[in-house]
Amino acid sequence: MLTQRFNGRTRTILMALGVLQIYFACIAANVMDPALQNLTSVFPGVSHEDIASLITIPNLASIPASILSGVLTGRRLKYRTTLSISFTLIICSGAAPLFLTSFSAVVATRVVLGFGLGLLFPLGNALIIDLFSEQKRAFMFGIGEVVKNLSLISLQMLVGILVGVSIKISWGAYLALLLSFALLILFLPEPEVKPLAEQLSIKESIRTVPKRLYIFVIFLCICAIMQTVYQVNLSSIVVTEHLGNATTAATVLSTATFVAMIAALSFGWINKFCKDYTITFCVFFLGLGSLLIALAKTLPVLYFAAGVVGIGIGTMSSAFYMKIAGCANNENAALISGFQVVFQGFGGYLPHYFLRAVHAVSGSESFRLPIFIGAIVLFAVALAFGLFYLIHNRRQGATPQSV
Repeated sequence: MLTQRFNGRTRTILMALGVLQIYFACIAANVMDPALQNLTSVFPGVSHEDIASLITIPNLASIPASILSGVLTGRRLKYRTTLSISFTLIICSGAAPLFLTSFSAVVATRVVLGFGLGLLFPLGNALIIDLFSEQKRAFMFGIGEVVKNLSLISLQMLVGILVGVSIKISWGAYLALLLSFALLILFLPEPEVKPLAEQLSIKESIRTVPKRLYIFVIFLCICAIMQTVYQVNLSSIVVTEHLGNATTAATVLSTATFVAMIAALSFGWINKFCKDYTITFCVFFLGLGSLLIALAKTLPVLYFAAGVVGIGIGTMSSAFYMKIAGCANNENAALISGFQVVFQGFGGYLPHYFLRAVHAVSGSESFRLPIFIGAIVLFAVALAFGLFYLIHNRRQGATPQSV
């Protein structure tokens, strides 16, 4: 680890570089979003919902792995050990469909990918809590979202280009994560933790978790469902309504991701200005952008809508992370992050069933209707948090950030 050779600001920068590789890899489940519609030609007997499950299945598979990671990392396993296993699984399973022809076999690789992601997911936020002061966390959470968006832009654009050559070759985009793995090994230090004998038992750690944590993670799950719905259906809207091809879909998605990156860079300021109303601000923009996507009939309007939704994407997760981090300490950071990841994992998987439910209830084949319903739900969440903090702060006469 090169960080051991440096002190002060240089050590902090290198340490942050190592931590941020986790955020670079954690979007691996969505790398193939722009190619979803094209996969239907490779697997002609498979429904759109089942093709879409290739994006959502990893989120379900990540749940048990996230629990294991949150419970064992920092106790039985070192952070670097868990991360090495995780990156190996992600890269190998992500690129494996290069050599596969069966849809069932591809689904199996996505399950392995999800398990690798599950090991990874809790550790980015946990390491920020462990390695950085409270004052730097909002900045690091924001930068983490920037890195996610840069990763998503670059890898999805790579997929969009490779799809033009061959849908098979597009799976090779996962090999780009080898560079990220190398940087993590070079720069990430192992956090100092108490000896296992001095730590609270898992049962005691769970018992002492603040009850408000469950409120935050449940609503984070709901918001993640609605965000994933737009991501899954956007490429189908572009292709089936003849607004463009897979490359066009990748460009629209990248527009949202680029704006999200800019918004994430501003998250520290947004959190400082909005305080307790940060969640309301961020979820509102996610809902507004989703509504505009559901209504957009032309490509220019769709690009504008993607920009609006990008504001919400870039800040929504960090808004919840800040509240969740307030429930954690150095000893239970991985466990608290595990709670967050489990619920967020459900949020990434349940859209598959949400789409089926909307189709079953409405009888509509529209790709836009689920996004419209998602926008309404997001507006309701934003309003609920806004009213809660307004009433709470008035009753308590408290300064913001009290809950």
